[in-house]
Amino acid sequence: MTQHPTTPSLSSSHGLKAFLTVLIPILLAFSLSQFFRSAQALLAEPLRVELTVSPEQLGLISGSFHFAFALMQIPVGVMLDRYGPRLTNGCLMLATVVGVLIFANAQSVVGLMIGQAVIGLGCSAAFMSALVLAARWVAPEKFAATSGLIVSFSLLGVLASATPLAALVETHGWRMVYYGLAGLSVFAVILDFLLVRDTPPGRAKTDQKGETVVEALRGMVSVWKNRQVWLLCGVAFFSYPTILTVRGLWGGPYLHDVFDLGPVGVGNILLIMTIGMILGPPTYGQLSRKWAGKTHGLIVFAVLVGAVTCLLQAFVGPVGIGVAALLLLLHGFLGSSATLNYAASREAVAEHQIGRALTTINLATFAGLFVLQGIAGLIIGRFDAGAPDGYRWMFIFLGIGLGLAGTCFWFGARRKKG
Repeated sequence: MTQHPTTPSLSSSHGLKAFLTVLIPILLAFSLSQFFRSAQALLAEPLRVELTVSPEQLGLISGSFHFAFALMQIPVGVMLDRYGPRLTNGCLMLATVVGVLIFANAQSVVGLMIGQAVIGLGCSAAFMSALVLAARWVAPEKFAATSGLIVSFSLLGVLASATPLAALVETHGWRMVYYGLAGLSVFAVILDFLLVRDTPPGRAKTDQKGETVVEALRGMVSVWKNRQVWLLCGVAFFSYPTILTVRGLWGGPYLHDVFDLGPVGVGNILLIMTIGMILGPPTYGQLSRKWAGKTHGLIVFAVLVGAVTCLLQAFVGPVGIGVAALLLLLHGFLGSSATLNYAASREAVAEHQIGRALTTINLATFAGLFVLQGIAGLIIGRFDAGAPDGYRWMFIFLGIGLGLAGTCFWFGARRKKG
């Protein structure tokens, strides 16, 4: 990623105002991305009823977004260096519009998968664009806190995919809702081209051509040789993917089948989990800023306690909806510590490799989403439709995965950095 000799601290009101102006369109795109990857939890029941979609197929439909998203991470890194966040995110968001329309008109599982994949491709640059803008506009010591706030605000999209989505689906149907989302995606594209600026005011623009594709790939290989990055990838594969496997897909069917809740009831409980997800990123960002050098410890704590939360959900959650909701709230809060993975990856590599490290962590995150949601669907599909045991074993699987990732990171990070 092209680096600059200095980074403004945004200490002046003009600098902060300018940064927020360029960031708002990217935040809208990122919020839409969060919505699309979380909406399947509320769409699962309508899709099962209208198109007789099985649990395994639901996993594939949702996973298609994450698979396409993950495949795009290396190209997105190159595009960001060559063309900057404004053009990269704006052009790819056009694909989001196409994908939403495909999904809204789909009449089969294949059509739904294609729509989700195209949406995932279109949304693939939003988060990285926000992080690149933060790296260029914000002082390095404020990066973790800023990235935490970026993720927290983007989770308004997850918030919208809870009770508001449930109410809209009940009154207008899921297809009409997606037509409206296509229009909102067009609006995000327009704002991107009108407002986003790749560099702060008064700062000379650099050569946007950047590296060649071959040079970029060589740089990626050098990052992949870093042991700390590999350890962080292991955590990234499970931490955020685990909460989105629940919040983004299987939490809705779990609440419907185990507690017999209707769409709005499901949305209300998922809203509670989303609140935890919103509170987590700024909290961890401020803690990492206050406790400099303790990022690894915070990651280990959040991941291991998150593993315990999943296991408690498996064995204690079904006792009552209040217990399940509390555990989902805690899981959402702990799982959103995944933003620390990006801060730690920035610390793990040389300055000129930061962009590649961020992209690598994002690649691991969305590869994990594709794999975990698919495996969860296979686990649930092995039991009778709506059987609580299927969800119990899903939570056990997620808890064990988180525990192994956290333990490996704990011991691996204690060794001298490679």
